[in-house]
Amino acid sequence: MRYFDEYCEVHLDPSTAPYTWVFRSDEKISLRFGVHLSKNPDYGQIAYELNDGQGYCDSDRITAQTESIIENGFQMFSLILPPISNGGGYRYSLGYVDTFGNEHTSTQSHFLLVCDEAPRSMAEIPSVFLGYVDNQPLYGLKPKVAMTSSPNNWEARLFYSIMIDRFARSADSNYTGLSAVKYDPTSPYTSHGGTIRGVIEQITYLKSLGIGAIILSPVYVNAADGYHGYHPIHLLMVDPRLGTLMCLRELVKTAHEADIAVILDVVNNHIADSINWEEYGGPPGGEFKYVQGDDFAVMPFPIEARNTLLFHGPEYTDMVNQRLFGFLEDWRTETSYVRELLIQHLKYWIAETDIDGFRYDSARHVGLDFWEPCVEEISRYAAYLGKKQFLQIAEHAGSTHEEVIAYNGAKFSNLIDYPTYYAVKHSLTDGNWLGGLADYLCGFLEPSHAYHAGWRNNIMFLDNQDTSRIFHQFLSCLGSQNEARVRLYFALACLILGPQIPSIYQGTEQEFSGALGMHHHQDTGECIGHDCYVREDMFDNPGCVWEFGPINRKIFEPYNKNHPSFLLIRQLAEIRFQNRLIQSGNRTLLCSRNNGLWCVLIHGAEYEQPLFIAMNLGATPVLEEAFKIPNWYGEFCGVDMLIATSGGVFHLVEGGMRIKLPPFTFVLGRLLQATSKAQE
Repeated sequence: MRYFDEYCEVHLDPSTAPYTWVFRSDEKISLRFGVHLSKNPDYGQIAYELNDGQGYCDSDRITAQTESIIENGFQMFSLILPPISNGGGYRYSLGYVDTFGNEHTSTQSHFLLVCDEAPRSMAEIPSVFLGYVDNQPLYGLKPKVAMTSSPNNWEARLFYSIMIDRFARSADSNYTGLSAVKYDPTSPYTSHGGTIRGVIEQITYLKSLGIGAIILSPVYVNAADGYHGYHPIHLLMVDPRLGTLMCLRELVKTAHEADIAVILDVVNNHIADSINWEEYGGPPGGEFKYVQGDDFAVMPFPIEARNTLLFHGPEYTDMVNQRLFGFLEDWRTETSYVRELLIQHLKYWIAETDIDGFRYDSARHVGLDFWEPCVEEISRYAAYLGKKQFLQIAEHAGSTHEEVIAYNGAKFSNLIDYPTYYAVKHSLTDGNWLGGLADYLCGFLEPSHAYHAGWRNNIMFLDNQDTSRIFHQFLSCLGSQNEARVRLYFALACLILGPQIPSIYQGTEQEFSGALGMHHHQDTGECIGHDCYVREDMFDNPGCVWEFGPINRKIFEPYNKNHPSFLLIRQLAEIRFQNRLIQSGNRTLLCSRNNGLWCVLIHGAEYEQPLFIAMNLGATPVLEEAFKIPNWYGEFCGVDMLIATSGGVFHLVEGGMRIKLPPFTFVLGRLLQATSKAQE
């Protein structure tokens, strides 16, 4: 029994709510609670808000049945909530009417969800013998939808990272209130209403931008503070505030029809803050906060996770076994039981949705004793399903290549390349010399030690949901929107036409310019970091303000396809997709002058027409009357201009290439070989 205020609540009976908080549509949702006799209860009530998941919302009160039982001075009541269809949910509070006719309602509330698709136990996922792959037996879930083979040209595609809650609201659906996560579009720390349906409705926008793969934030049901998706409380269910499993399947299908692959972000390191450990006043070995009567906690799903022995306590302080950020419950991934549970949950999401890859969150906080068997098993399972190029991307946020390469044994197909990102970021200083970006374009930042799948298969980025925007970095140094934009365009050209697989973060194409920040806690004075300004809504939400002012300072209309940055990215993405040399050619620096002129040749086999790049890395205009390309690269009769930023230009003249570059410009063209040479 849980006691609070004048109420008591039966909270440890698995057949009733709130111990069970996910029900099937054909199951009765039973509640039992009591009101202290000193409050003179006449009859019990439940105040509820209902959302059927189809757009219908309601609120009402239900009178409870008075039981003949009095427990510990509490009059007991019971009731069964009205049935609700699959995909719906309740938020309810206990209440009563006293003998004087006064109505009382608790300030505390619980949420309940109705879902027929999501397994509540790993035992509900049928793992069968599928055959032999790589001469080893394979077990797993048979696919529930038709499987699509993975793309075989990942290196040609531009990736796009999406935080679902902040990307797009759907036009005709309202999932607000269907979650532990509070919906409050005025607060930067709550749900703003972005949905999977919203992403579906913006597939044409993404296709117009030239996107070839999207990385979706986690879709798990999350704890109250998990609008972003990284604090899961149910590993096998789509958070209803985002949509349904059917909706996720539709998104994957719609994206595939547009030749956009879908990568799903998954969390193998932890679940949400759920356990009261001995060090913080809990019993020896810890206990789930819900069991101890915590107002906001729930018991996690699947039910196999409801054992504190499966998690590391706060006594572990090393990188792999610590509770991330000091409060997230860290799986004991070194145990075979946990490994099997997590690997099985990954197979579930592939079989149910037809996704094309995983982004593994917080990879460096999980040991190789988990990753090695996990990556191997998921590769075998995906291959069995016809997805032989299924991506397994690790988010290892180490600052040096040595740290990240230490995970080579896992054999990830790709890593998010934080060391290269940091090298570029730290090179920009005051924004008046872009040598780090040029070094990246040329491939000079490739480390001497090899990555398992090769450095060029890593995912490179300029900003993401955990970093300040690169446009902010330029803007804060220069103060001028136009000056910052010129440098942004140079950076985007180096990224998207660079040697690695490029990825951009939602909003870059609309020149979002947020930054990470710090604020002082009003009560304690503690300095706390915040990410409010790098998680802006793509949609209109002018009501969202924070201690330091409005979050959303939009200059352009949402999803503006005519935005200059949008148009540039689309052009760069098309060039990358259509030119194999960009993806795999050799990059040779032909010159690097002190005045800022760099010339680069991207070349391959003798029959392939090479690509010529001229860049101005500095703040002074550059004019080169006749730059000579060495004869051994061939003889050229013309140039097919592919792209030029901010007024740069070059063309063939007698004796070489005439190049004219304003500050911080980037020009790319295809060199046309003489007919006789090209036909040899």
